[in-house]
Amino acid sequence: MIESSVGMSKAFRDEIANADERVGQVLVSETDFVRVWHICLAPGERLGFHRHQLDYCWIALTSGRSRSTYSDGKAVVTDYNAGDCKVFAFAADETMVHDLTNIGGTHLAFTTIEFKGALARERDRVEPPKNAVRDLNDSM
Repeated sequence: MIESSVGMSKAFRDEIANADERVGQVLVSETDFVRVWHICLAPGERLGFHRHQLDYCWIALTSGRSRSTYSDGKAVVTDYNAGDCKVFAFAADETMVHDLTNIGGTHLAFTTIEFKGALARERDRVEPPKNAVRDLNDSM
């Protein structure tokens, strides 16, 4: 993962201010508990700024490389292997806004699962056993 900061144009700032609540391209399934999204980006294709408000995880279905720019101007380049997974948990008042651009030479595909219940908040209500792993990504 490579991080850098970039200056943002007015158009980018406007897009961030109006970030979409749809965190994927196609909503595949929704229940009382989860929303399941698919994202498939061709080389050079971009998923615009979107806002994560719910705890979620993504699973890379293909290998590739992306760049995400965050609302604070930080840009992060990430390399993926098929099967990679990452889990995010937010505090009640926390959100994350970013975009996603495929900067690799192959299609980049993900499944994103939003959890309508709060992973971290529910987990933190119960005292974990001693020596329990607290990082959600390490427990997978």
